[in-house]
Amino acid sequence: MSQNLPRPSYDVIVPGHYFCDLIFTDLPHFPALGAEIYTGGLDVAPGGVLNTVFALRRLGMRVGWAGAVGEDFFSHYVLHKVEDEGIDTTLLEYSARPMQRVTVALSSPEDRAFITHIDPSPRTVDLAIGALERADCRLLHFSGLTIDSRVPDLIRGCHDRGIVVSMDCQHREQTLELPLVCEILSLVDIFMPNACEAKRLTGAPDLPGAIDALAQKIRRIVVKNGGGGAIAWWDGERIEEPALALDHVVDTTGAGDVFNAGFLASFLEGCDVRTCLRWGNYCGGMSTQAAGGATSAPSRAQLMAWMGGV
Repeated sequence: MSQNLPRPSYDVIVPGHYFCDLIFTDLPHFPALGAEIYTGGLDVAPGGVLNTVFALRRLGMRVGWAGAVGEDFFSHYVLHKVEDEGIDTTLLEYSARPMQRVTVALSSPEDRAFITHIDPSPRTVDLAIGALERADCRLLHFSGLTIDSRVPDLIRGCHDRGIVVSMDCQHREQTLELPLVCEILSLVDIFMPNACEAKRLTGAPDLPGAIDALAQKIRRIVVKNGGGGAIAWWDGERIEEPALALDHVVDTTGAGDVFNAGFLASFLEGCDVRTCLRWGNYCGGMSTQAAGGATSAPSRAQLMAWMGGV
């Protein structure tokens, strides 16, 4: 006899792919062909959308990862970490083939280099559509500007269901000159680029100009500006908050993703925009204290202790 299982419900669904980051640190210099060097440190950490997923989970959010894993070492490693973190895996897609998504980061005091391998994987929009057919949520978060002709109707469908849609940017070759990009961004409820992405997307020479250009099309924008803090353009009002004061930074990889988690968790709790920026700045700042964005994403208890001090 079949049973009707309850439909899953989440605070946030995050569609997208994992990465497994192999981070070599303290290189004496970059390797040359035919030569071997030894590094001072090595870390292995889940990355990609899991930076945001892990951070949301640690802040007490009911988060669903709409991702895909395969039959390979890296998928198994990441899945083990996901389960250890207590993250719901109901929305995961499993494949009998390898689905390796690996980045090797070489970090010296002067610079960094990356080597990445990606096996063929489902498109993010397909993961999002599949998740929304099976589950409910309050907010759908895309970790990058998702340019697909199906996205406008997907966002409209979310709005019909009362679902807020947020979207980061990441590096994209496309700009606002592409009509589909303009259409998608005009529908997104919260757009969350960093300063460099905002300038590239708009073609503006400086950040104020980029924010002005985006504000012509988007009602709510949150721009991450590294050590300069974060800026929100929110229903016609500009709001700024300084970055977390830190004595030492280990690794900035994924800090923007963890910022997003802090901001969105505060937003879902009904906080004002300034408080959302503070949550984001704290979470993003704390994530830089270890290699890999998710590694040192703070707990809710840590955040509340810091907010009490503030």
